[in-house]
Amino acid sequence: MVTLTYAGDNSAWSPEHLTRAMDAVRIWCKREGFACRYVWVAELQQRGVIHYHAVFWLPVGVRMPHWDSRGWWPYGMSNTLKAKHAAGYLMSYLKKGSHDGEFPKGSRRYGVGGLDHALRRARRWLGCPAFVQGNASIWDDWKRAEGGGWRSPSGDCVPSEFARVFVGDGWCLQRVHAHPVSIAAAGPFSWLSDRERAIGSMQ
Repeated sequence: MVTLTYAGDNSAWSPEHLTRAMDAVRIWCKREGFACRYVWVAELQQRGVIHYHAVFWLPVGVRMPHWDSRGWWPYGMSNTLKAKHAAGYLMSYLKKGSHDGEFPKGSRRYGVGGLDHALRRARRWLGCPAFVQGNASIWDDWKRAEGGGWRSPSGDCVPSEFARVFVGDGWCLQRVHAHPVSIAAAGPFSWLSDRERAIGSMQ
């Protein structure tokens, strides 16, 4: 697990900083001969400055280089350690909430990389609303429709089930549509192995 901090405040932040650093790690992984698989999350330090926690899955016996000595993170300081419970670490950071301050405009809260084809499809499916998940396998290409809602693989436009409405003194979500579902919750993943083996044999 690598922790990346800034020497200054959020005015020193740029979205290109993490991108460039991750590009450098990808080049190193490729040169070493393995995929660059990672998850990172952003949080605010107590002083209100954004910083990152990134977890990388490396082959047995491979050690992550020190980012400072490699020049991968010249914006402050980095710290590298071996994480025994990586997923738990990341979830704890996401659940902490924010300290005083705001995330820089345009910043993201997390990122995932290095997934194979099947896992990318599964991750995409998990990001869809429940009614899309209930009517699609991980191989179905549902897309956001212009103006709101979703467009099915057949081209039909399906409105979102919830709308953002102002109630009392704040905003909330109100159900405005109820769509039938045709797939059980575990259904899409039960088809994963056979189809993925077929795709893998063609690559």
